[in-house]
Formats: sequence, structure tokens, C-alpha cells
Amino acid sequence: MNAPPATPTRPICLLLLLLWAWPDSALAKKDKTAPDPAESAEYTALFSAKEPPRIQITIATNEMAILRKAQWTFGSQAVRDTVTATIREGGREFSGVALRLKGSAGSFRSVDDKPALTLHFDKFVKGQHFHGLRKLSLNNSVQDPTYLSEEFCRELFLEAGVPVPRARPARVELNGRDLGVYVLVEGWDREFLQRNFKDPSGTLYDGGFTKDVADSLTLNSGATPPEQPERKALVEAARESDPARRLARLNEVLDVEKFLTFVALDVMLWDWDGYAMNHNNWRLYHDPSTGKMVFMPHGMDQMLWQPEGGILPPMQGLVAKALLDVPEARRRYLARLQELRTQVFNVSRLTNRVQQIAVEIAPVLAQTPGGDANEYWRKVDKFRDAVVRRGASIDYQLAHPPDPPKFDAAGLAALGGWVSQTNFGAPSFLFDPPLAPRGSVGITALDGSSIGSLKTTVWLERGKYILQGRMKTQGIAADPGDSHGGAGLLAQGNRQAGPILGDSDWQTIETEISVSEAMADTPIVCEFRGSEGAAWFDLPSFKLKRVAQSPSQ
Repeated sequence: MNAPPATPTRPICLLLLLLWAWPDSALAKKDKTAPDPAESAEYTALFSAKEPPRIQITIATNEMAILRKAQWTFGSQAVRDTVTATIREGGREFSGVALRLKGSAGSFRSVDDKPALTLHFDKFVKGQHFHGLRKLSLNNSVQDPTYLSEEFCRELFLEAGVPVPRARPARVELNGRDLGVYVLVEGWDREFLQRNFKDPSGTLYDGGFTKDVADSLTLNSGATPPEQPERKALVEAARESDPARRLARLNEVLDVEKFLTFVALDVMLWDWDGYAMNHNNWRLYHDPSTGKMVFMPHGMDQMLWQPEGGILPPMQGLVAKALLDVPEARRRYLARLQELRTQVFNVSRLTNRVQQIAVEIAPVLAQTPGGDANEYWRKVDKFRDAVVRRGASIDYQLAHPPDPPKFDAAGLAALGGWVSQTNFGAPSFLFDPPLAPRGSVGITALDGSSIGSLKTTVWLERGKYILQGRMKTQGIAADPGDSHGGAGLLAQGNRQAGPILGDSDWQTIETEISVSEAMADTPIVCEFRGSEGAAWFDLPSFKLKRVAQSPSQ
């Protein structure tokens, strides 16, 4: 007879019970979430290789017919069909790869053109990966003829500590058709979260097309109740009316320091189509390890379009607007800009990096049908020049930070810093003219139709203001082709007071200025437009009167 099995001792029983009742122990979680070392090595090699990978895609005829039905229109988007494809690269073949067309208003192209594609390697074949990636995008870069903006800008975000999928150039063929240079971008998925966060089990929200955090969002990874409580908590914090409490509430649900870096780089790189300025092209992760939200950029193919853009532009993203409305947060934002300009936005290093990436792309482009190497390098030079100009513009603006005017007890502030400008023709400027108050400037047309102006710029916080000052005209006649002829006052780019033609004695003119942003760089212009005559402006008399100020200030 066999002996009965031995009874486990009490400590062993307790250990077995703990292992059964605690499947998500720290050890189990580590094993479950840690990236595979071999895949990590492939991933590193992919994004450090000098030669762009050559990706050959084969799609069956019936599957191509399905893709031809895909389109993009404004409004609600139908879910695009997924087909299977075979991918060949570097002597390896990947079968059963899920493929669909991607892109929105500016980048979507049909499958018979130069389509942007999303590839999911393990959707149908579990465990299959491409150089450590289970999901990736092949962007057609139709809005970036240099093909380098995505890689270049993402590297800066990563260097500054903002997680973002990596990118690199690639060469793509579809059913034997050479599509030329593409930009390969790491996918938004759990593997990306594993590489960038301590705990990848949180919810990764997809910002969609021009959506904001107040909208119900789809998910790229993780799960959350249908009401999306973490997102709603962020919205409620951003909508807090009291600025001090708003900052405190945002600190509870948002990684504010990382968000300030995110917004600052968005502005430095002039990401006009990003979250801060256009509530577009973004992702949002709820990090379980901190309990806070982290914003990340997406779609960086239209950067540096306005190298001289302001460092405090109007914010459209709800969270960006809510945070920078708070004076303390705005101060920290400007300080972060200075840090990033010193530590990350090194112009010499960045222009060298532009050259390095372009050198990898140019040979591939030269082998592509219709590729024009000379034209390509002209576009690279333009991008590189934009980097230089942006650095100079940021330096100037940081040296002349936003400084709202000082209002006295009566609510009045004087204006200074006036600069004369010739806008058309040959206007003549006369400083301290006879029989005029000291500090006045006259503008005349002595040689035909002319437009001349005196301009200053003032930073105004949100609120309403009255702008007033004294002026005089003599014999002003408008050019027959100018419907705006005369002398007057412009504010915020629009004619607000005037135009005055003919003769008029000294009189006070005034207009209202309404600022809806937390702080706006507001141009004020005294303008003369005429074929003859003159206007005098008593500049020391021009003052701003604060009528109402936003309670958030």
C-alpha cells in the first residue's frame, strides 16, 4: 500500500493561499509587464540604424477592393475596414498582418495614391512583432516634404521627459509599386506604455480629430468605466472658477510639471495643429503609479511654420487655457521655456541633427521615381532655417517678457515704445512739430498717396479697456482707391476709431479693447492714409483705462 501524501506544513499552506489570492503581486506584475529583452534589443536597433528599412507590402486583390472603399469626410468617421497583408523586410516575412488606412483631413490618401497605413502584427498572429513593435504606423508625410519633422521633434520631447512614440524614415512598396519615403512611427499600445511608464495598466485615451478632454474619447489601451471618471475629473478641475483652487485641483489629477513641458515644447516648435493651440493631435494617459494624467503629442508633421510666433499664443486646449490663465502657472510656464531653450533647444546641435536625418533620407529619395534631390535639399534648408529663426525669436521674447502696463489708482496706464513705420508710399514723419503738444508726431503725404503709422504693442490681461488719445488733422484727402483713407486709431488689428478726413482741431478719440485670452500681445496703431494732408498725434495723451478685469486674474 502506498503511503498517504504528506500534509503540508502551516507555513507552506499560507504561502500557497497567498499565491492563489494574490495573482497580481508585485512579482507577477513585473513578469507580466516587463518588455522582452530580445524585442527590446530589436527595437533599439530599428531606431538607431542608419539605413531606412525597406518594407514590402503585399495585399490580395479582394482585400484591395475593400480598402478602396475607405474615405475621409468631415464629421463622424466610419470605422475603416481592416484587411490582412504580408510584410517582407530584411529577409523576414510576416504573414497575417492586420492593415488599415489611416489619416484625417490633411493626410488621408486613397490606397491607389500614397496611403498612410496602420499595421498590427499580432492582431491575428499572437506574439508576432516587427523589431519589437506589435503596432506601427507608416505615415505618408504628405504635409512634410522633408520627411524628418516627426523624428526630429519627437526626439526633443523625449529628451525633455515627455513620453512619445519614436519615429524614423522607411522605404515602402505596395504590391510592387514603389511608394518612396515614409515615416515609420511606433504605435500607441501597451508595449509603448511598458517602455515609458512604471505601470502600463492604465487607460490611454485617443484625442481623436479636434476633440478635447470634455469629449467622450476612444481608448488605445486599457479599460475604464463608460463614464470615464479620470477624464471627467480632469475636466472638472480645469473648469474650476477660482484660479488658486483650479491650480490645486489640477495638481491632484494632472502631472502639471510634465504638462508645462509639453505645452512649452508645443509652442517652441510652433505645433499650430497640436493640443495647446488647436486641441488636436494628442493622447492622454492615466498613470496608475501616480494617479495623474499625462498629455503626449501626436502628428508632428507641420511644425515650425511660424518661426516668429509668440511664446504666449492663444490657447485652445481646455487644460492649457485653464492652467495658463493662472498667473502662477503662467510664470512657471515662462520659466520652463527658458530652461528648455537652454537645455534642449540648442540651435547649433539641432541644425546638425536636421542634417544627419536628411542624409539618411536623401539617397532613398534619389532612387524613388520622380524624386528631386535638389528640391529636397532646398526644403531641408528651409526647415533648418526655421529652427535658427525660432531660436532667435524665442531668445528675443524671453529677453522682453510679457509685462502688462502699470495702472494707477484711477485705473489709467500710459503708453510708450512708439515706433514709426512706412507702410506704403513715402510718408513724412515730423517729431515735436511746432504748435503741437510736446511729444507729438505728425505724419504727412508730401509725394503722393502714402500710408504711415505709429505703433506700439502692449501685453494686456483678460478684461475690457478704453484706449483714448488726442489727434488733429489738416486737409487729408483719401486716395480714390482706398476705402479706409483718413487718419485714425487701430487696435487689435482693426480700425476702431476714425477715419477722419479733411480738417479737424485737436480732439480726443477713443475705442474699447476686449481681451479674451489670459494675456494677449495687443498692437495699437495711430495711422495716416491719404494722397495729401497731415495728421498729428499727441502720443503722451494716449492712455489705457481699465474698465473691467477678469476675476481669474
